[in-house]
Amino acid sequence: MSDERESVQVTRLSRSARREQVFVALFMSGFYEPSEIDEALTNYFDMQDYSEVIRESIVSRYRAVKEQEGTIDSVLAGLAVGWDLSRMGRAEINILRQAVYEILYDEDIPEKVAANEAVELAKKYGGAEASGFVNGILGKVIRKNHESDI
Repeated sequence: MSDERESVQVTRLSRSARREQVFVALFMSGFYEPSEIDEALTNYFDMQDYSEVIRESIVSRYRAVKEQEGTIDSVLAGLAVGWDLSRMGRAEINILRQAVYEILYDEDIPEKVAANEAVELAKKYGGAEASGFVNGILGKVIRKNHESDI
């Protein structure tokens, strides 16, 4: 028996769906050694049947967030009073990283949209109180960003 699966390549994906896929890539990368991440992401996206354009946009955003991860984590550590980043759930920290990237570095995405989308991801992937936690932290990030450049 051959594995005959009809493949329809996805050529359009909403911003929310792309954001979710970036989150998945960020989350997945935490389970691999740095030398294994590219192969793991390639394998994952091969299973998704995304067009090359969509795949590249997701991987490009993933890399942009990872490139700023140190700065983003410093911002989060400074605002998450009483929370060590290592104590945060993997879903929550990666949702926050992506949202903080959008708030600080992506002028095309309104801050409130970034925060609302992050809260929705937290409801879907985080723990019972994740959405409130994510919302609270991102509110602080937005306020701090308005007071001074972070």
